Amino acid sequence: MPLTSLRAQIALHSTVVVFGFTGVLGKLISLSSVPLVFWRTLIGAGGLYVWMWLRKGVRPEMPTRQRLGIIATGLLVALHWASFFEAIKVSTVSLALAVMATAPMFVAFIEPVLHRRRLDLREVVLGMVALAGLWWMYRVDVGYGEGMLIALFSAFCAALFGTLNSIWCRTVPSLAVSRMELLTACLFLAGWMVFSGEWDVAWPTRSDMGWLLLLGIVATSMAFALTVEIMKVLSPFTVAMAINLEPVYAILLALAIFGDEEVMPPGFYGGAAVLIATVFIDSWLKRRRTAEA
Repeated sequence: MPLTSLRAQIALHSTVVVFGFTGVLGKLISLSSVPLVFWRTLIGAGGLYVWMWLRKGVRPEMPTRQRLGIIATGLLVALHWASFFEAIKVSTVSLALAVMATAPMFVAFIEPVLHRRRLDLREVVLGMVALAGLWWMYRVDVGYGEGMLIALFSAFCAALFGTLNSIWCRTVPSLAVSRMELLTACLFLAGWMVFSGEWDVAWPTRSDMGWLLLLGIVATSMAFALTVEIMKVLSPFTVAMAINLEPVYAILLALAIFGDEEVMPPGFYGGAAVLIATVFIDSWLKRRRTAEA
């Protein structure tokens, strides 16, 4: 059944809720962060292989240099997810997702370098405001400083691999890029566990396996594939605005599921609101700039 605009909107927000649920799943799964991401990428890559086979997707031809670039980006994906889930395990879902909203701030500095354009002063100012929101959150509860730093590193990795993907996806189908990156991340983490001795503790319990299947199939391969289909119907701006709601959905889900464990001081939500607001303002400014062009 083809996606209409209404169905695409419903599917988009459902997908963003699923993306937001990944933080909750990370806390529900008892595995440490590296084995957790290994299983997520293994299941996710397998799901994308099946999806592309069913859609009669072909393996795209690409220069060796580009293939190596996508493989390197896959290593960033591994670092991003491993540090993201580690931040959740040493702090809270709410904090990790709120700090992830700093990713656009990093993009403001990374994108001009990779795309060879001048810095946008408005993006830099918004980045400074985002830092103020982050500092506000830190001042409220410094007990989660370690989790905040790890989440900040995860946000930087997300900004870097997201900007690189905007380059790769100009000539290679986005699902093919995602599949190669997930497979690279999986192999990298497998090697890491072998050399670090974590392989012996990388095997999930029966309950963990259920959550991992949900994380790998629904929240990774299906969500990625559905996002690509949605972008054929809705504008990139509409999709970006909805994805900006991910931290909001995640914080609400974490509060509903974990209760008092996720409740933070009022000042935390003030800082988080500043962070998330900068993301929405950035999207609005980009929309306005495009309309004026």
